[in-house]
Amino acid sequence: MDAAELAGEAMSAGLFAETSDGVRLHVTDTGSGVPVLFLHEYAGDHRSWSRQVADLQDDHRCITYAARGYPPSDVPADPSAYSWQRAVGDALTVLDALEVDTAHVVGLSMGGYTALQLGLRHPDRVRSIMAVSVGSGSDPATRPAYLAETQIVADQLRTRGAGFVGRKFAEGPSRVQLQYHNEPAWHEFVEQFAEHSAEGLALTILEVQGRRPSLHDLADEFRKFPVPLLVVTGDEDEACLSTGLMLKRTAPACGLHVLPNSGHVPNLENPRQFNDIVRRFVRSVETGAWPERDPRSRFTSQFGLDQPRSGEPVAAE
Repeated sequence: MDAAELAGEAMSAGLFAETSDGVRLHVTDTGSGVPVLFLHEYAGDHRSWSRQVADLQDDHRCITYAARGYPPSDVPADPSAYSWQRAVGDALTVLDALEVDTAHVVGLSMGGYTALQLGLRHPDRVRSIMAVSVGSGSDPATRPAYLAETQIVADQLRTRGAGFVGRKFAEGPSRVQLQYHNEPAWHEFVEQFAEHSAEGLALTILEVQGRRPSLHDLADEFRKFPVPLLVVTGDEDEACLSTGLMLKRTAPACGLHVLPNSGHVPNLENPRQFNDIVRRFVRSVETGAWPERDPRSRFTSQFGLDQPRSGEPVAAE
């Protein structure tokens, strides 16, 4: 049994944390060291992080959980049980259940959105945030089409099932890269998606994805973002590129890492590369080496002759 399989076995055992509204969340707690909380994407679950847990568990306490609506966590039938606010509360529930005061948070897509909201609403619980493939549905130019698509996906889940929708997702524009880079992981993705609750997925995409505010509408809040932030995006993940740039241009301590020839799930496409990014970022934050952006870099001239000389005040933006 290889390291990923061993980590997967450990993750499958897990434990449960109960939320304030009585939903049980399946949690895994593997390894020791600096705690890292992993938040999965809409099309994945806690198992999506098995390759990260296998590699990082020797030096990091790796915490994962299946979001509400994703077995073996509970799948509430009431639509009001699903929202981005509840997703943030669920992350705090997991940290509280494990008695973790603060953690580095790595969130992918839907999980990245939750991670950013954690940083905005509960910065005292967050050491840093690595927001990966974040921003689907946020770009004002494509938001109406995205919101319309959430209803189509929900309808297809309820009429055709998770297996059919998962296969369509796997052949979509931001996941063909996974098939190219790591075909075994691509097949695993298809198989695991088919095991999800179709109703849980439908409620999640309607009530969480379809009702959350655009990140672009929160730009003023991100100008005061209080924690170190690294945004990671694939250069072929068209739905997320503009939001990555927005975050880089607004959050004071934000780095932007663009991965070439990559799509929406870089943690699966190239796990070793992804794990190295996590490891370097966490180490940089822990050692105090992660910087805030120098205000002089925000000027748009090519040569900087319009910038104030040393000692002169910098004009407000």
